[in-house]
Amino acid sequence: MDGNANTGAPQGNRPRSGGLEGLRGLAAPGAPVQGWTLLSPLTVWADAVVLGLVIPGPAVVTAVILAVAGVPAVWPLLILLGAAVVIAAAVGADVLRYRRTRYRVTDARFEAVSGVIARSHKSLPRERIRSVDVAVPLWARPFGLCRVEVGTGESTGAGGTLALSLIPAAEGERLRRVLLERGAAAESDADGTAELATMAPRWFGYGALAWTPAAIGYGGLAALLGSFTELLLRVALPWFLGYAESAPVTTIVLWAVGAVLSLVVVATVVALVVQISSWWDFRLTRETDGTLRVQRGLLTRTSVSIEERRMRGVELEERLPLRWLGVASVAAVASGLDQAQDGQGGNKGGVVPKRALTPEMPRARARRAAESAVRAEHGIAFDELKRHPRAALRRRAVRALAAAVALAAVAGVASRALGAFTPLEVSAEVPALGAAAIGGAVLVFGVPYAVGCYRGLGHGIDGRFLLLRKGMAARSTVALKRDSVIGWTVRRSPFQRWSGLATLGATVAAGSGIHRAPDVDLGEGTAFADEAVPGLLTPFLEKG
Repeated sequence: MDGNANTGAPQGNRPRSGGLEGLRGLAAPGAPVQGWTLLSPLTVWADAVVLGLVIPGPAVVTAVILAVAGVPAVWPLLILLGAAVVIAAAVGADVLRYRRTRYRVTDARFEAVSGVIARSHKSLPRERIRSVDVAVPLWARPFGLCRVEVGTGESTGAGGTLALSLIPAAEGERLRRVLLERGAAAESDADGTAELATMAPRWFGYGALAWTPAAIGYGGLAALLGSFTELLLRVALPWFLGYAESAPVTTIVLWAVGAVLSLVVVATVVALVVQISSWWDFRLTRETDGTLRVQRGLLTRTSVSIEERRMRGVELEERLPLRWLGVASVAAVASGLDQAQDGQGGNKGGVVPKRALTPEMPRARARRAAESAVRAEHGIAFDELKRHPRAALRRRAVRALAAAVALAAVAGVASRALGAFTPLEVSAEVPALGAAAIGGAVLVFGVPYAVGCYRGLGHGIDGRFLLLRKGMAARSTVALKRDSVIGWTVRRSPFQRWSGLATLGATVAAGSGIHRAPDVDLGEGTAFADEAVPGLLTPFLEKG
């Protein structure tokens, strides 16, 4: 059986009584089972310390408040007793989890048995293992423990992952090497670990303008202010309005500017903290076992390994406003990595995508890191790409104009509809002026954006790499290995047919699957695809 879940033991280790009997034999807590390894016993102590730091504090504070308030002594004592019971129950459950969890590595599979009430036996074929990620949480660091997640790269369900928490850090490193070797070390021509990129302290400052840290900073601040909405409306706003009645205009303006600047400073500090925590002590290395390894993190030290033979290319990402400062980052295009999976250890909603190879850094450094990651000794011509035809610019300009007209029309209709139900007499020119203002604003921002989108389009071939570029606010330049392209897609909408354009897509077994070049000239695009991967598109071209 080649599935992710297996209720029997692997071939060569299967008990004579059958797979279910073998699983029952593992159910006895602490029973010695040949070839199986338990979690570290220190995991119980580590969790107990965390519980001892988290639970007693609030319980003691609550008990003291109740005692000072004159509540009968039995209630504070019950609260303290309840906290002790919760700690004891959690530690007991952790002891059972430790005694009932074990794992082993065979020649063919990696297996783990766990569960207290419902037993679970997971088994992953070693040839399908694509990633072994090691995370060292802050609270587990004093005990020398780590969390390991082994994945097959499947994006659906949890059947493709197997997690161990917690095991000794040395054992986690051993599992990483053993499960990823599979002959990769023999294929690697490196004599030792090669350092491809490291973190410079000044690069942490880019976190203030990077999208994810800034979103966390401003989003967290908005959520905090939203939780105090009633207080702001009932206390702060009336006080400010009363103060503004007699205060000079200059003072009011200074108050408003100061409030806005304070919010920006707080959000920026949060963004910088997120960036520092995520990318502290970043190192991108090429290991002797044939893997690219990304190590980073302050509170939780994480390590992500990507097999070089699974690398299909790299992606140079440039996002505004950092692109104006000449800043970019690098991500891997590799099979076995779910592109929508964020964070380490498969945690959804993580700050850093699992495929990220570098943080935001100067573009020249990012280019060198990308070239080193795919062993492009002679570099990659990221900037020497062919522009798309002028018809692509016209399409984007027409879209901007259509958006302006549509929004202006909607605004005008809405204004007239509201005016029909209001008792106030509104001049007929007001809705027209409002609609014109909205349409003009859309044109002012939409036309430059359309031009920027057109300037971001490009494609080219550089040696063994196929390059595709697109995007305005988030510009992406993908360098794919030409021998990794397994198919082409050609899509043409009615508007593209009128303009002689097409959207060309290169299919690879990695990442999003298809990397597109929008609005290329049809003839030029098909010739480009045939040159990039000779013979793959030829049968379709001959059929006309």
